[in-house]
This record gives sequence, C-alpha cells and structure tokens, in this order.
Amino acid sequence: MNKEKQRIAIGILAYNVDNYIEKVIYELINLKLKIFVINDASIDSTGKKLKELENIYPITVLENEKNLGAGESLKKLISYLFDKNYEFLIKVDGDGQFLVKDVQKILQIYNENDYEYIKSNRFWKDGIIGKIPKKRFFGNLLATLVMQFTLGTNKLYDPLNGLFGVSLKIHNFINAKTYPKRYGYPFYITLCCVINNFKTFQINNTVIYSEQKSNLNPIRVLLTIIRLCSNFYIQKIRAKKMIGKFQRSAFLDKLFLLSLLLTLISFSTLTWSIFFERFFLFTELTNLTITSFLFLFTGIIFVLAFKEENGLRKNQIFNEE
Repeated sequence: MNKEKQRIAIGILAYNVDNYIEKVIYELINLKLKIFVINDASIDSTGKKLKELENIYPITVLENEKNLGAGESLKKLISYLFDKNYEFLIKVDGDGQFLVKDVQKILQIYNENDYEYIKSNRFWKDGIIGKIPKKRFFGNLLATLVMQFTLGTNKLYDPLNGLFGVSLKIHNFINAKTYPKRYGYPFYITLCCVINNFKTFQINNTVIYSEQKSNLNPIRVLLTIIRLCSNFYIQKIRAKKMIGKFQRSAFLDKLFLLSLLLTLISFSTLTWSIFFERFFLFTELTNLTITSFLFLFTGIIFVLAFKEENGLRKNQIFNEE
C-alpha cells in the first residue's frame, strides 16, 4: 500500500549541532518528504545556520524560546504535526549519528505495511560504527531488561535508540504528567506504543559514534526508566483486564505484584530480626522458610506471566530478519 507522502513527515531534534545539521538535512532532502526541524534553544550557531538552510531547502524550522529538553521538544513536534493532519512521523537526531539508508528503510516499511510503530536496534553485528561510550552501552543494556520485564516480551531491544517512526495517533496516548521532558523519551514511546497495541516492527540500524557530545545524565535516565516502568506496568494491567484474551495475563501480572510485595515484606522482617535483634530463634527460621518459598513462588509466577504475555504479543511485534 502506498501512503500519501504529504502525510508523512521527518522530524529532526536539534541542539548544539551546528557541525552536523546541514549534512543531515542535505541527505534527508533526497527522500522528498516534508522536513521539520525543532531547535531547542541551542547556544552555538545552530539557530543561525538553520535560518540560512531554511532559505535553501524546503524545510520548516520551529524554535523553542528556551531549552525544553529533547523529550518535550518531541512532544511539541508531535502535537504540531498532529494538528497539521500528518499521519506518521519519522524522528531523527540532528547530530549525524544515523544513516539516511535506515531512515529510508523505515519509510519503505511504513509505505508497504500497516505498522504503526517502527523502532530501531543498534545491537547487532554491524550496528555500531566507532566506540560506544560505556555508560551508554550499560545504560541501554539495563533499559532493555527493564523494558522486556515491563512489556512481557523478549522481541524488542535498545529502547533508548532515537531513530524511530510512529503513527501520530500516539498524540492521543501521551500522558503529560508521566512523559519525560528531557531523558528517556524513546523508552516512553516504545512502552506507550506496545501497551496500547500499536503494530510494531523493529529494524536493525547503524549508529555512528565520533565526536558528538552526550548530554545524558545516567542517574537521571535510570530514575526516569524506573518511574516509567512502574507507571506502564500498572497501566498495562488495567488495559489487559478489559480484554478477554488478555485477562489471564492480567491476573498473572497482579499475582506477581502481590507475591513480590509479600516477598519484600517477609525479607525485610527477616533481615531486621537477624541484624538488629542479634539472635536467631525458631521464629527467624520460620521466616526464612516463608521468605524462601515466596521468593521461589514469585519467580515461578513471573516466568508464567512473561511466557503468557510474550505469546500474546507475537502477532503484534515483528523483527527484521
């Protein structure tokens, strides 16, 4: 199926990328799509360069009066394009880390299929050019594990990858209270799309690491991911319990949370008695037995819940071979 190209937009987030932005725009122009660049109050010459490029290329530049952060800038761009009746956004960064062939791949997959969310994964054989910073590597590894735990699927990876295409109906699902203004927005987009049953496809893309500077704060990203994980886990249970085929999965999720809570309470009680009362009696032995049982039971329920949901999502999530 061929979609109308005027309903597809490329969105570029730009912050202090004066050395890269012209090359990024020049390469993307060849895709013959409307390009929107949002300058997040850059303090280098990015703004000046964009004004010059706007006179050369058919692009639209949106200016933030103050620095809002990457997440808030994306939300602003989604609202803007939604109001303009665009249907699909391909989001790119302005720092030149992504290859235009991968943007073209997202466009082709969207044009030929009915996917509503097309995300990227850099962790494959040819996915990284240069040396990825260790904090990014381990941050992505942790984010992947948390994402898979939250969504109940092992089919998706690299939830912090900033190259993706998404249906602009996501505008109706974004919660302004929980949406991250700066860090972790790709993680939010992935969880939001999957939990709201967007038909999803994951491509293998390539990310170039050279001299680009990262503004990521690992601690803030970690705290954001934990917060989003908690919010979306509860949200998915609420959504699943209203749909017949998902109700057993929702029950297992609830049972897992209850069992996890009881395990933590039992473990805390046991720890307190051992380390603060400084003696070990029959009561503590009983608590140890109960804690061990709860720990084992929680693990079994988690495996069952994960297996159940993973099976349900097999017709929703697809991967590039």
